Parts: sequence; C-alpha cells; structure tokens
Amino acid sequence: MSNMLPTSLISGLGIVLLCLACAPGAAAAGVPKCLAREPSDTVEYVAAKARLSPRELLARLVYAEALSTGTGDDPLVHEAIAWGVMNRVRLAERSESMKKSYGSGIRGVVFRKGQFNPAVSPRSPFSKDFLCPKEPALWRFALEAAARAMAGERNPLIQTPWEHENHLSLVVNFYYPKSIQAKGPYPPWEGGGALEFIGDVMIGDRLLPAEHVRFYRLARPPADLKPGR
Repeated sequence: MSNMLPTSLISGLGIVLLCLACAPGAAAAGVPKCLAREPSDTVEYVAAKARLSPRELLARLVYAEALSTGTGDDPLVHEAIAWGVMNRVRLAERSESMKKSYGSGIRGVVFRKGQFNPAVSPRSPFSKDFLCPKEPALWRFALEAAARAMAGERNPLIQTPWEHENHLSLVVNFYYPKSIQAKGPYPPWEGGGALEFIGDVMIGDRLLPAEHVRFYRLARPPADLKPGR
C-alpha cells in the first residue's frame, strides 16, 4: 500500500495553505499578525480587541516609533525607545503625579493622549506600522528591545547618583530630529526648565548619537515618589 497522497489532494492542500497565508490579517514569517482597523476604530480599541500581550504591545510601539525617527534600521534606536517607555511605566508605578501624566502600565502609557501620537494616532502615517509590522529584522529588534526593557536590568538611562540609588530613571522624554514629523532639530519645549537634555547615550558598548534620539531627564524627581526596592 502506498503512503503517498494523491497528486490532486496535495495540490488542493497547497491551495488551502496559500489561501490561509494570504488571508486578511495573516502573519507573514517573522512578523506578528496584522490588525485590521475600521475607520471608526481607535488604534487602542483594535489593540485591546486583539488581546495583545504587554511585550507585543510594547514591541509594536517601539517598531512604529523607531520607523518614525528616520533611523529605524538601527537596533539601538529600538532599544532606547523601549527603555524610555518603560521609564515612564516605572515612574508611574511609584508616583501618583507621574501616573496622571503618563498613564498606568504599558497599555496606559502607550495610549496616553499626546504621548506617542506618531505611532498610534490614526492620522499618523506610522500607525499602519503599529498595526501591521512588515519588516522581520526590524520586528526582531523591537521584540528583543521590549523584552530587555521590561526585564529592567542594565538600564542605560540610569546615570545619575539619584537614579542609581533609587533604581529608577528620570529620563522620560525623547525627540527625533530626523523624523519627517519633526518641527526642527530641537523640540519646542527644550530649554523650558522642567527637562534636561542628556546628550549621546551609551547602550552596551555602542553609542547612540543624539542626532538619532534626543533624550531628556526630569530636572527634579517627583515630590510624591514612593519608596522602591
């Protein structure tokens, strides 16, 4: 008795598999499933409906934000953005005033109005990258960066004595000078006194230049900070 499937059955299976791969929302190799959005849907609603894990949610944001910088092929850009987002998450966990400013948890921070509009606003050209990451190599950068920042070890944005003592970074604002959405080489709020520009950043043994991402530290810690570990 032959163990081979009839040619017609093999052909039929191939067509079925091909159709499944081409179905709307199907994930290509190495990237997550695309999320379909109706014109009336917010990106937050679509993400909530898909029940994304915190890591995937953060990675999708990092992926889209990195592309919006104009230097999204640099893995350091992905990692730096992931750390910046998690700095907001961790500050909000220990300060009610920071929670009001940044939101609670990864989802709260990602979708807080006015924070990451370049990535998640339906009006942004980069919201499609949040909903449907297409570049496997860049998605891998984003996914790995999200995992490292969520683990919290060796945060490159913990630099000052206060930050080392409190195991917390005050670097919570960033700006992308090369972005097509940038209003100039410097953000309009630079020099306002509430934030301090920190310059180039060492991530591991490589330098992320400020011309790719400009990072800013809070000029002073929140007054209502709760003790941590």
